[in-house]
Amino acid sequence: MHSNQSFLYTCLERVRGYLDDPDFDAKYDNNFLIRHIISPCMTDVWARINMNLDNPVVLRHDIAIDSDTEYYILPPSIGEVWRVAARDSKGRIVNELMPRNEFHPIGVGFAIEGNCLRVDPKVSTKTYTLYYVPSGDVRPHYGTTASDAGLAGDKKTFTLTTSPTVGDLDRRDNAYAGQILRIIPTSGKIEERVIETHTVADDGTATVVTRLPFTKAHGNQVVYEIAPIGMQSLYEAISAAASLKLGAYRKITAAHHQMITQQYRSAIKTATDNLANMQLRTGKYFDKNTVDNPAYGEIGFVFR
Repeated sequence: MHSNQSFLYTCLERVRGYLDDPDFDAKYDNNFLIRHIISPCMTDVWARINMNLDNPVVLRHDIAIDSDTEYYILPPSIGEVWRVAARDSKGRIVNELMPRNEFHPIGVGFAIEGNCLRVDPKVSTKTYTLYYVPSGDVRPHYGTTASDAGLAGDKKTFTLTTSPTVGDLDRRDNAYAGQILRIIPTSGKIEERVIETHTVADDGTATVVTRLPFTKAHGNQVVYEIAPIGMQSLYEAISAAASLKLGAYRKITAAHHQMITQQYRSAIKTATDNLANMQLRTGKYFDKNTVDNPAYGEIGFVFR
């Protein structure tokens, strides 16, 4: 029995409602719809919203850079790279690599090439931190943890199931970083936390660590999902987008397609308006007080 508080099952029910598709004896089962309809639509909708967020999740991924290596593997699902910088013990920026043109006389500084970070010219051995915003291009899923696993004693470390009820387990290291882990107990409050790191062992066991701990300990066999944050307009935008995609499979009429399109446009505008205006203290402006401004950057920073 699944929870009616689940993002994935909510989307499934809304898609079937939009297309008047009974959930029994359906041509496309739940797993097909999650993997091939809802999952790509989730990525598409989030990409459209991501550029306007007032509250983006900024991840910090440490990379040990040495003077003999030019290329370093990057985490998956990067939406935007903000900076590559070295920090001191208190987290303050003390050194920064700057991106430059390929034809710059002293090299590119750093460049993104596929899933690699290129550092040129080579710098002295040091750990640099990659600041980036995740794209949301991941494999969501809903499931129950194994009987001997779940939320650890620190209330932050969570072992994922290897056999989700619906959806897929993403087995790429740090693929789920920046996503939302939602724990859905049979009673009591539902909690959501941003995932900070995601590791996959050689035996396929996947573990995530959340940025903040959950408020209570959850025992074994925990029902959970990895999916977008609980926001009705976002759910509705993804459901409508998925309905349009599945509608193309089903060859719905032009009038039906237009009706769903209107619902999609309304929902994605509501979601964008909300997420783009969460921090109104400073409003929308271009900040000149940055390291990219030469007059400011000359003080106290070393650039490479």
